[in-house]
Amino acid sequence: MKAAFLAIACLLTLSTFAAPPILREAGAIYLDDFGVKAVRLAAVSDATVYSLLNQGRYLGVIGKGRPVELLAVSEKGLRVRGMAQQGQVSGWVDAATVTPLKPEFIESLRANAKRKAEVDALIAKNEVGLNMTYDEVSASLGKAQKKTSKLDAGGRKETWEFVRYTRVPQQTTGYDRSGRLVESTVWVKVPSGKLVVTFENNLVTGLEQTEGTTDVQAPVRVIPAPIIVLN
Repeated sequence: MKAAFLAIACLLTLSTFAAPPILREAGAIYLDDFGVKAVRLAAVSDATVYSLLNQGRYLGVIGKGRPVELLAVSEKGLRVRGMAQQGQVSGWVDAATVTPLKPEFIESLRANAKRKAEVDALIAKNEVGLNMTYDEVSASLGKAQKKTSKLDAGGRKETWEFVRYTRVPQQTTGYDRSGRLVESTVWVKVPSGKLVVTFENNLVTGLEQTEGTTDVQAPVRVIPAPIIVLN
């Protein structure tokens, strides 16, 4: 019993001192959204670190010559992680205080951020567009009912099949608590069609609606392919 109380006290202590979630700055581009490998930079002068882009809370100073890891990019500054005089900190610094970023690196980040916004909009509507990845299709449609795969000299080709459902009203008759006969409407989920998604080398290259899909289909969206980000 004593051990159980100690374990609970330990958990409460850890939760009390857990780091608060990062407050994301509007308009900033965060590298972890795109799986970008760590970008190593260095402070070219003493870099004052703040919790927010508009300075916010003072966190410390990363001395000239010290390495930093780039976390996010904004027109107003850079979010980095590094060792300050006060210990390791993560926050925003003036871009002029660290190694300059290549213009093509910043442009590729912006292109990927724009692409992510388009993909997120499709996922919110459970839709799929050309050039979406495996993970993005799974996030939008869930688990495929059937998958097939083929590998040849041209690369890997896969097809995923998803059953589409619709809800239709159905009248039922029953008795209420007073014994009176009443009618009610229930909505039943029934298959309405099938969507076949074709992938080549991890990107969607084809979409096919089959088996009873009678709704007017929206034009197929073409999403830009992900861009490899290198600095």
